[in-house]
Amino acid sequence: MAIYREMSAGAEEYLPPTHPAVQAFIQQNMAQMPVGSADKPAMLQSDLDMIRVYEDLTDILLSKNLVMLTDFPPAAQDKLMRRKRLRSSLSPITELLDGTDEEEHDLP
Repeated sequence: MAIYREMSAGAEEYLPPTHPAVQAFIQQNMAQMPVGSADKPAMLQSDLDMIRVYEDLTDILLSKNLVMLTDFPPAAQDKLMRRKRLRSSLSPITELLDGTDEEEHDLP
């Protein structure tokens, strides 16, 4: 098994960094790192936490027309659009998991 930063000829599927299989792979490989690399898990978690921040920042910049999608290289455009589609496809699921219900909002 291998994880690539970008789509590769050998890659058969895309999984987001927060997917349980990706997390398990990373944790397994972190355990094999040499002594002295104790800060690497904290840095990795920080990177994962920052992904959403960068995603939101990009959305804000695009929505305010401060930057255009075409300002990004084609590979980055593809990644941004893929991520946007993935997030929107998961949106109904996350709304259900949040436990929010429209009827609850109408109650006095």
